[in-house]
Amino acid sequence: MTGRPSQPVTFPPAKPLPWWRRPSVVLVIVAGGFAALLGLGMYAMRAPGAVSDAAVRAAPSGQGAAQDAVQRVLAAGKPTVVEFGANNCVSCREMKPVLQALARDPRIEVVDVDILKERDYISHYQIRLMPTQVFYNAKGEETGRHMGKISGEDILARLGVAPQNVLSGAPAPRAAL
Repeated sequence: MTGRPSQPVTFPPAKPLPWWRRPSVVLVIVAGGFAALLGLGMYAMRAPGAVSDAAVRAAPSGQGAAQDAVQRVLAAGKPTVVEFGANNCVSCREMKPVLQALARDPRIEVVDVDILKERDYISHYQIRLMPTQVFYNAKGEETGRHMGKISGEDILARLGVAPQNVLSGAPAPRAAL
């Protein structure tokens, strides 16, 4: 060797990898794509036209899809009010005594649906607010809707039924502020 002192070997500074070539980014993109495809597949299985597992189990033999509680009551051929609400909704709880008093009237039918327990009703009946009352005539045709609290007299008027003394025991709901 010659008498020159040895110099350390230096390498030029390395360029960072572009973002699309980093393994962690590729992994995140692949996992995100897989999750999106899985979610779309699950969504397609629960599409509005699909029958839920609970409906299939509840269906009597010989029927393709179960008839929900609202449709069963509408088959009775009486004016009907259906309230879609929940037990943890304050306005819904304040409507309970009014609905219970109306349920004693033999001329009409009253249905109270807890949409937090029966979530399929939300999309099927297009519920946007709790409580929502849906009014049906004796033919089972929807005649109107009301969102929020409503008095028993107003419910009877919307059903086209003359008030009786059935409502005397039920307090009128207070208006929401």
